[in-house]
Amino acid sequence: MWRRKRRKIWIYFLFISLMLCGMFAYLEVTLRPAIIKVAEAKTQLEATRIVNEAVYRNISGINYRDIMEIHKDNDNRIVLMMPDTVKINQLATRTSLEIEKELDELETQGFSVPLGLITGSALFSNTGPPVKIGIIPAGIVNIDINDEFVEAGINQTKHRIYLNVKTKLQVVVPLFKSNVDVAVQVPVTESIIVGPVPEWYMKFNSQGGSSFPDINPNIFN
Repeated sequence: MWRRKRRKIWIYFLFISLMLCGMFAYLEVTLRPAIIKVAEAKTQLEATRIVNEAVYRNISGINYRDIMEIHKDNDNRIVLMMPDTVKINQLATRTSLEIEKELDELETQGFSVPLGLITGSALFSNTGPPVKIGIIPAGIVNIDINDEFVEAGINQTKHRIYLNVKTKLQVVVPLFKSNVDVAVQVPVTESIIVGPVPEWYMKFNSQGGSSFPDINPNIFN
């Protein structure tokens, strides 16, 4: 009698265990894509904020003429435009180091989102226990500098200069990991060129925070 009762108890516990395992497996399969999606979106948002704030802090007070050298002829026409590569490299290096520092601090702090947000329901988006999300820098911060010329009206051309920031982060959530590529373009400065633009200028061509000027005969290419 006792053996039969004990056997029923073991069957009961085995059934409950299998049910729990099945439930956890179901939740993992159904929630995993949602968790990763929310974690990646949140990481992109935080990384973009850090990049924008770091860039704007470093370009504060920088004018167009601070990083561009303009040469004119006797008729006051622009004949040559060239970037000040020393100042630009200094700007890129300062910004890169600051972004790396901020991302390291983000790794230490991490962040969390309510479990209800993962369900995708607006009604429960702010409810439920917090899900901890960790962030690990998974690559160096690369800063490229480029520019563009845009027609801005009759006999006017707008010259814009950008910082392109790229890095890679690893998102860590319970039982899952995912890599996130971060790419942010931030405008640095711009200027309106009145009159004919020069045929020759030193074109931006930078990688990893270094600028290597090349002669380019067509500024709109």
